Amino acid sequence: MASKGSKATVTDVTKRITLKPNNTEGIINYDVDNAYPQRIIDIINSSGTGTLCTEILAKFIYGGGFASESLAKLKLNKEGLTANKLLFKIGKSRSKLSGFAIHVNYNALYQVSSLSLVPFEDIRFTTDDEKNEHRNMLAIYDDWQKVKRSKIYQKDIDFINFYNPKPEVIQREVEESGGWSNYKGQILYFTPEGLKYPLAPSDSVLEDVQTDSQAKTFKNRNISTQFMASYIVRTGMFEGETEREEFLESLTTFQGADNTSKILLMEEEDFDASDDSASFKLEKIDIQDIEKLYEFTEESVRNNIIRNYLIPPTLLVATAGKLGSSTEIQDATAFYNGVTDDLRRSTEEVFAELFRNSVFETDGNFDILEVKASTVDAKDTTEGKAKIVDVLKDTTLSPQAKQNILVDLYGFTQEEAIRLSPTSTEIN
Repeated sequence: MASKGSKATVTDVTKRITLKPNNTEGIINYDVDNAYPQRIIDIINSSGTGTLCTEILAKFIYGGGFASESLAKLKLNKEGLTANKLLFKIGKSRSKLSGFAIHVNYNALYQVSSLSLVPFEDIRFTTDDEKNEHRNMLAIYDDWQKVKRSKIYQKDIDFINFYNPKPEVIQREVEESGGWSNYKGQILYFTPEGLKYPLAPSDSVLEDVQTDSQAKTFKNRNISTQFMASYIVRTGMFEGETEREEFLESLTTFQGADNTSKILLMEEEDFDASDDSASFKLEKIDIQDIEKLYEFTEESVRNNIIRNYLIPPTLLVATAGKLGSSTEIQDATAFYNGVTDDLRRSTEEVFAELFRNSVFETDGNFDILEVKASTVDAKDTTEGKAKIVDVLKDTTLSPQAKQNILVDLYGFTQEEAIRLSPTSTEIN
């Protein structure tokens, strides 16, 4: 019998992102290593399933581009970035990291004069510490992971204000920066949850994405090393560390630098090779059903990733007439258009806001078109053509029946069907 007033507690759940002020750079770290978005991108790029799912999500966020052709082709900066190209980049950013950032420049009339995308992974919030010279701003730096450089150089960090189009705010920032020639503009930082570091769309299945990558690596290593199990190498006693290291190096060269299996070296004083010419013995440690184990693991993690993105399987492998009918592809496309509708609508709202007081002339239509189903008529597939030939050869069917089949099942026009299967009346 449960005691009164008892309650369940969870003690083994950790936060997916840990926020910690970094006083050295005056920023708030994006997770403990300040490299959460970079880590997400690396993990996704190493996984075939993760990459495919983010590409499909990005495609549906972009949809068919802007419905307004004049807006779609409108150039937004001196580099020639069009609204459609910016929309495409936004789709890529949101599909991997949930958010995006747009740099906004103004003219002396406080109108938006140019727009460009800032890599979302390069942005960090500054702290609100009064001692911080750049408090409550955004810090932009292209190497928070310290991959390109051994340390972070403060002089290379750009500090830019948050988006706020009020003329009095812009004017104050211009004066603080020393005039329009020094003004860096603002950045619109967008996430579904407001001004905070977001979790990536893949975060809840990130371990599965990593596993998918590791399974791929495992198979590749099996092929390159030709090892499927671990091994014990038995040798006599080495005279010194140098000799031992040379032997291990030769094994690494033999197996491959990224060895799949683990080799356990056993030095034995009474080593007997049973062959005067042999310097070691190689004993395989069998691992039962390893291929089946990896096959199950691969399928399991891939399904988890796909379910996380709510992508219909038909969209992942769809080829009408082969792996999915035109109707199935159309239904799957319509479903995923519905799933991603809010992502397109929120993006439309951002563009409408940015163009509200700008130098750009638009027709006021910021609608983003839905994705059109990419289908191939069965009549255009090898399998479909073979079936059509069978229909035309079928002597049990009348010419009219064949015409009906060609029109109803294979998408031919009535005129096309008549040419392929004319009746005696139509011949005359």
